[in-house]
Amino acid sequence: MPEKVPKAIKRVNKQDLVGLSSKSERLNLGRGREPGWLDQQLADDATGSLRAILLEHPPKPCYRCLVLIKRADQEVEHFLLDVLLEDFDRLEDIAGEALLTFTRWALSRIPLSPLPAE
Repeated sequence: MPEKVPKAIKRVNKQDLVGLSSKSERLNLGRGREPGWLDQQLADDATGSLRAILLEHPPKPCYRCLVLIKRADQEVEHFLLDVLLEDFDRLEDIAGEALLTFTRWALSRIPLSPLPAE
């Protein structure tokens, strides 16, 4: 069992997330969005990212992951999802130019609050 959270950022699409959320539901793991909601709200061609942020143990070892993906209304949806270690490892890494392009897209859609003048 790994002691640390992997640094890899994984590529996910709508079908991946619906499947992972369904599995989390069956295994009583944490999921920020229900499979039916994901199926209705995410763009059919949506590609997003999944990044492990925490190693969890009960009821099964899993990574608590942060998901960023495009909704059907073109806004960014972000939520947490628990993913089994082997399912996380099977997903494709986002790296290099693809990671830079995805990061620019996500940052361009996240609203920023202005800082106080002080």
